Amino acid sequence: PFSLRYRRRQESRWQRLLGRGLKELPPEASAHLGIRRLAAQVALPFEVRAARDWGRGRGVCWRPLDLAGASRRHLPRYARELLAPENLKALLANGPGGSLEEFVAGEFHRARLAYLRSPRRLFTGDDPETRRREKFLARRLRRLAASQVRVVHLGGWEHLVPWQDGGGLWHGLADLAPLRLLLDEADSIPEILAPG
Repeated sequence: PFSLRYRRRQESRWQRLLGRGLKELPPEASAHLGIRRLAAQVALPFEVRAARDWGRGRGVCWRPLDLAGASRRHLPRYARELLAPENLKALLANGPGGSLEEFVAGEFHRARLAYLRSPRRLFTGDDPETRRREKFLARRLRRLAASQVRVVHLGGWEHLVPWQDGGGLWHGLADLAPLRLLLDEADSIPEILAPG
């Protein structure tokens, strides 16, 4: 909830800063992968938009569930660091090439491989904040599921990987046998998930 409130308050400011920074770059800069990823990062998160739109289309309410620690630390830095003209120039000069579509396709590929292979985490799962967030989310989702409502959780794929270390949101909910779908599979959501 903190992240959503903060982002809504800052969204227009962040967009102005991004626009100003882009004016200092060549016209083709806005199509650069690093700049497009940054623009997506300062926009309302995709998970929020997807949950809102999915819920509206089905008459279902949604709510943000995550803890605020990471957001409290990182979001205030966006205006002074992430959107600084020097950072935009550095992204353009040194950032990854390719298209956003190719990047997204690569993320879907990584997610599918991770679901199948139960990999080791790229970043340590021993981070106390990560463990606390995953346990908190598992408890919240369990509580919602226990109230006899159908629960749909939209979030990053890393939460739903069966990591080798046994941690993560997936391990906290595996006994409930939840159905995991990647967004590109969402058009095939079984009717069992339809409200009613």
